[in-house]
Amino acid sequence: MNYGPVLAAAFVLWPVMAVLGGQGFAPLVGLTGLAALIFARPRMPPASFAYIGFAFVAWAALSEVWSPGNRQLVSGSLVDGTFSVEARSLSTVLLALTSALTIAASLRAAPAPWASGIVATVLGVQAALVIASPYLSAIVLSAVYGEDAKDLSEGAQNVGRGANTLALGLTLLLPLLVLRWKVAGMVLAGLLIAGAVAAYVLLGTDSALYALMGMAIAMGLIVLLPRMGFRWLFGAIAGYIAAAPVLYAGLIRALDPVSQSLPASFRSRLWSWETVIARSSEAPFTGHGMGATRTWKETFASRPDWLAQLPDYWTTYPIVPGHPHNMALQIWAETGMIGAVLAALSLVALAFHLPRPGDLPPEIRLAIAGLAGAATVIFSFSYSLWNEGFWASLALAAAAIILWHRTLREADA
Repeated sequence: MNYGPVLAAAFVLWPVMAVLGGQGFAPLVGLTGLAALIFARPRMPPASFAYIGFAFVAWAALSEVWSPGNRQLVSGSLVDGTFSVEARSLSTVLLALTSALTIAASLRAAPAPWASGIVATVLGVQAALVIASPYLSAIVLSAVYGEDAKDLSEGAQNVGRGANTLALGLTLLLPLLVLRWKVAGMVLAGLLIAGAVAAYVLLGTDSALYALMGMAIAMGLIVLLPRMGFRWLFGAIAGYIAAAPVLYAGLIRALDPVSQSLPASFRSRLWSWETVIARSSEAPFTGHGMGATRTWKETFASRPDWLAQLPDYWTTYPIVPGHPHNMALQIWAETGMIGAVLAALSLVALAFHLPRPGDLPPEIRLAIAGLAGAATVIFSFSYSLWNEGFWASLALAAAAIILWHRTLREADA
């Protein structure tokens, strides 16, 4: 099936979507999902992990019924150009379906060396843009967003989101460079890593920096465990989601003796997680419903004991700023134990569905592991659980790995 050009065309827009903050990835995956119905007929029935994953999405969508943040299904008018999907549940289900179609079509795609080359080249272009961004961002932000402080802040956040997207892209690009280009590839990979680390430090995008560490750890695990590595890796991520409230409660207690020496921003994050864990216990099985955490608008003024340890300007700052900035805790808070168990089981099923790492080309097994490690770190510190841009970029990255696998398998045959 000639699906490779579709993915190549989507990846041409990857840097543009990343620069714009990532939300354009969801419509892009919508297009690749629709194209999947035309260019490739997905194999039926789906794998077991897909069934369980869809069960989680269905449960999460159902939970919006009892969420205090429940919204109307759609708003606006197509004629006026104001139409939008307001219900988070509907957009989440649509994204899950189009992502699944994109990945399913990639599994049946014909080898496409030139399309794979375009994907790699585009990821290299985005790497160059992110590495240059600390030195050019001030000029570019002023030119694009003007002098309005709010607009400049949004532009700076988009730069940070682009850095997170690169952290996912490097998991694909680095193994390919090192293992295919040999010495030249190692030198280029080293320069990319050094440039990315410098950019992340200058931009203050800690999640992207830690994502590189997560990538390295996950790749190292696969190297050490070529037979059972994926089962250990995805099993550990599943266990992390299932035990998240206990793990983070323990972390908060462990850091309590030194909390006074921690930066105010980090202490506020710990208090946000503590609040989310406490609220999760109020609805332990079903959760408070999709989008509920964005309605928790209590500020630090309601906790004078915490506010006393912060500068005065934190008085009006929400304890949970829109979402917990930790998707594992958000799963528990909004979908409860039922959602957490379904999410964890889907990863366990995926672990048993994947081939043994040693049965895959080294570039592919390292890319799979690196993507899982980097995504787990970003999952733990950055976006809302329902951030469509993150999940759509992850789906595109997975589809690219599958396309490379089919292409490399034929090239090495």
